[in-house]
Amino acid sequence: MKVQSAKIGVEVVRSKGDYVVGRVGTIIDLDLIKNRAQVKWSLDPKSWVSFDSLELTSIPYKINPSYQKNDRYKTWVNPKYVKL
Repeated sequence: MKVQSAKIGVEVVRSKGDYVVGRVGTIIDLDLIKNRAQVKWSLDPKSWVSFDSLELTSIPYKINPSYQKNDRYKTWVNPKYVKL
């Protein structure tokens, strides 16, 4: 997400991270010095997130869900954000 498109009240989705990819929330505060936004998530409390880890929900996207890659070894694969 570019700094210019970050505004308070804009709905965003988490595009990078581990199991948190795909969370949707609303920007409630900006820290332009550290290039991050405070986001109030729909189900979780608020947190500070880098602009690089956020995308606007208005841009078409899909989340490939997490799953276990191999039942024998229980390999975990985190969800992936994909722009359409």
